[in-house]
Amino acid sequence: MNCWKSINLKKEYNPSRLMLLSMSVMITTFVISYLVFSLYYEKISYAELGLINTLLFLLLLFPIHTILHLIPLRFVGVRMQWNLKMSKKKRAPLLLLRFTKPVGRNFYINAMLFPTLFISVVSIISALTFPSFMLYFVLLFSFNAGLAVYDLIYIKQLLGAPRHCFIEQNKNGMDILLKQPI
Repeated sequence: MNCWKSINLKKEYNPSRLMLLSMSVMITTFVISYLVFSLYYEKISYAELGLINTLLFLLLLFPIHTILHLIPLRFVGVRMQWNLKMSKKKRAPLLLLRFTKPVGRNFYINAMLFPTLFISVVSIISALTFPSFMLYFVLLFSFNAGLAVYDLIYIKQLLGAPRHCFIEQNKNGMDILLKQPI
């Protein structure tokens, strides 16, 4: 296979610019969705979970979002390598997932969209079902939208790739591969 294009978000986009974009999407999504839901439920009393429980609730979103990327790829039969490393700079555990063989473009796009759609639908339905916890589900929805910025940038790059290409992960990002002509 030939490498058609290599995608490295750290090279193409400044990491602080990506973080700023993600935070602005997160804040904008929270403000708009909270206004919509508060207009729908005018007179309700909110349940309080406390600051520590809320932070734990939001910190669980990161590994859940990462693991949900696996579900569509697992249905196709792609094997994954799991690595749990300690980050030296941030002193936090990192869950690294890599697939061992190239994956088709459409399957990879579906895998990138799955956590965003799944968590968004679940949080919106939960906000409608449990109005006293609506604030927390809107917060979950907005944090998930902020995480989805990175996925959507990858998807934007993949939509410009040829239809029958394959995606392979490497240390710096991903490679778009094309089959060699015979």
